[in-house]
Order: sequence, then C-alpha cells, then structure tokens
Amino acid sequence: MLSEKAKGKQRAVDPISTPSQQPVEQPQEELTKGIIIRFTDGALPDLLVTINRKDSARDMKKKIRQSRQELKDRRLRLIHSGQLLTDATHLFTHFASVKERQQKVDSDEPSSTLPTTAWMHCSVGPPLEPGEEENDDGRTQAGQIKPQRGFDRLASMGFSEADIANFRRQFHSRSLMNYLDLDFETEEEYDEYARSLEEQWIDSLDNSSTASLSQSSSSSVLQGIVVGFFFPILPFFFMRNQSSPVFWEDGSAQDPTPNVILSESMQMGLVVGFLVNLLFGLWRFVLDTT
Repeated sequence: MLSEKAKGKQRAVDPISTPSQQPVEQPQEELTKGIIIRFTDGALPDLLVTINRKDSARDMKKKIRQSRQELKDRRLRLIHSGQLLTDATHLFTHFASVKERQQKVDSDEPSSTLPTTAWMHCSVGPPLEPGEEENDDGRTQAGQIKPQRGFDRLASMGFSEADIANFRRQFHSRSLMNYLDLDFETEEEYDEYARSLEEQWIDSLDNSSTASLSQSSSSSVLQGIVVGFFFPILPFFFMRNQSSPVFWEDGSAQDPTPNVILSESMQMGLVVGFLVNLLFGLWRFVLDTT
C-alpha cells in the first residue's frame, strides 16, 4: 500500500507516452470554401463567394446575382481551368478533381485538404428574356467542341462511322503489343493513348509519302545520268513531244501532250549524262593528242 504522500508524488509525475500512444491528428473535413469570382468584362470588381459542400454551379450563380444586383437578369457562365461548368456541376467535387490532377503533375506530397480560396471566371452574357430560366445542362457540353483526333478525322473526308469503326478495330487488333506493358487507371487514359497511336500512324503515312516522292525523283535523275552517259543518242528519240493534229477554229494548234515515256527528272538526267559523256570524250581526245 502507498502512503498519501507517495500517492501525491505519483500523481504529480506525468506518464511517459510512447509514439504509438500519441493521438494522431486527423485532418478536419473542410465544410466551406471561398471562391473569388473575376468577371471577364473587367467592369465589375472581384467578388468573394463562400460555398458549402453541397453547392453546385447553379447555386453559385444565385449567390452572384444576389451579391451583384446588376447581374440579376443577365446570363452567366462559370469558367474554371479552361472548362465551362454546367449548372449541375458539383463544385467541391470539381475542385477536388482539378487539384488531384495538378498534384500528379507537379507535387510529390499532396496535401490532405483543398485550398481555402480558389479563383473562377464569370462570363456575363446578354440579358435573359422575360420568363426565361437559364438552363445550360446539355447545351454547354455540346458547345465544348473537341478537335477530332485519330481516325475520327476521316469523317471529314467522307468516311462513314461504320468505316471508321472498322479501321479502328483492325488497327488496334494488330497493335496489341503496344498495350501489354501498360496499365490504364481510367477509360479516358486508354482513349487518349489509343488516339495518340492513331495520330502517329497517320502522320507516319504523310511522312512516308513525302519521302517516297523525293526518293523516286532522285532515283529518276540518277537513272537518267547513267543512261545518258552510256547511251547518249538513243534516249533523245523518245524526248521529242509530238504535236497533236488538232487545230481550233482560230487556227491555233492544241498544246502538245507531255512525254509519257520519260519524266521531267529523267529527261534532265539524260541531258546531264550526255554532257558528261561529251566532257569525258573531249578529255580522252586531249590526252591522246598530247
């Protein structure tokens, strides 16, 4: 049994707490968030609006109209990170997704809470008609036109959706090796990677066609030089453009048809080969006379 004096001393000494016994502070869940609204026209000053976790873009517009009476009957559009927000957009979820994408790019240690203040642009549109209620749930999404990528660009060339789907199925069935070592977290990442492969394949076709044209032109010149050097006279019989026996009413002749046997690059190579043959013969003649 301990005496009263010993018990008093025992109570005066704090127990030594171990790291495992120390309570861990949990991050408090943020209930409200301050949004600074910047109007695109520049005539109105910035506005600070506080939202809660249940507010949507429609609620944000109502608060803006309550704070700015001159915007009560104007059409408003909310823009954040280059994206036009619909009325049904849940703001807290939207800001959380934007912050998560930013952390994947430029942050190694993501914070547990969202920033207390964020910026958002508000585009002030024309006045609303009497009795008209602003509702842009479907129209804004349709208005965000994304550029066509990959095989979708073939639609502008007259291909049907069935043809494009067939091209895409055959292309990706032959390129399965490009997907074996990759793990996609979302369907959007998979679609983005697939469209990038299609873009690379289409660009490679354009580059290969340009390279083949330049290669065929250079090979035609080289062949013309060789033929013109070893057979300097024979090719000239095929280089002549024959005049067509057709005359117009005013007596003018029809333009001669181009040579279909030898191309222009081949004819240029024949002339160069013929000149090289003459120079080589002149050089041999000078050597023999000396």
